[in-house]
Amino acid sequence: MSEGYEHPSFEHQPLPRQPYPPQGPPPGAGLAIGSLVCSIAGLILCAPAAIAGIVMGHIAYARSRRGTATGGAVAVAGFVIGYVGVVVWGVMIPFVIHELIKYGAFG
Repeated sequence: MSEGYEHPSFEHQPLPRQPYPPQGPPPGAGLAIGSLVCSIAGLILCAPAAIAGIVMGHIAYARSRRGTATGGAVAVAGFVIGYVGVVVWGVMIPFVIHELIKYGAFG
């Protein structure tokens, strides 16, 4: 008996290889949109959300300038509104505390 059946049609042909693996879609503007949402919430609700919006806005803007993400204009809007929110809260908190002291809320 022979070692195996050899027929030309059963020869294994190597599969052609791609030079590079397929690329996924480029990152979108998720961080920039998150910056805008946090900054608007920080302007209306509380200063820490505005600070988070500022940080995310700067990161998203840097990524858009490098070309690794989109949404550069949204990121700029996010951190500008975040800075406005921090200024508004920075003026409002001392004013409210002053008024509360003036009307005797603390004793």
